[in-house]
Amino acid sequence: MRSLRKDSNGQAIPIDYILIFSMSVLFFGIMTISFSTVVDHSTQQAIHSELKDIGNQVSFEITNAYLAIPVKGQAVSVMDIPVEAGNNAYFIDITDENSYGTGEKALRLKSVFRDVSVYVPLSSVDELVQVNGSASSSSGKIIITSNRTGVFISQG
Repeated sequence: MRSLRKDSNGQAIPIDYILIFSMSVLFFGIMTISFSTVVDHSTQQAIHSELKDIGNQVSFEITNAYLAIPVKGQAVSVMDIPVEAGNNAYFIDITDENSYGTGEKALRLKSVFRDVSVYVPLSSVDELVQVNGSASSSSGKIIITSNRTGVFISQG
């Protein structure tokens, strides 16, 4: 530590330490905020990618359920889905509000704790039969029921 003595430098020694400390705190604060922003963006991209894959798989199963509609009665299939996408639970539902702006129904997967929603088209199945329902990822299963009136998804 520098010796405290009278000099004519025009700056007190404690002010020097306060300035260095303040600049260090400011630097590390900016680095922390920058790092958390990059990590948060990467997490959202990973969740978006996982939800898109799950949505494509569910859309494929809904199309298969439509193609396998029996003449009488109904067909029921149980589908395993991941409980979490990017360490976040999610909801699956059928909605008219989609990001494509076409007004057609789409499969929406929405993360519970992050602001991430993914829309997956239903391969024109919704034009042929009624497609409705919603489910949560909490059980790891969804039930897809098809009959002559439509295809329905529900919690497994």
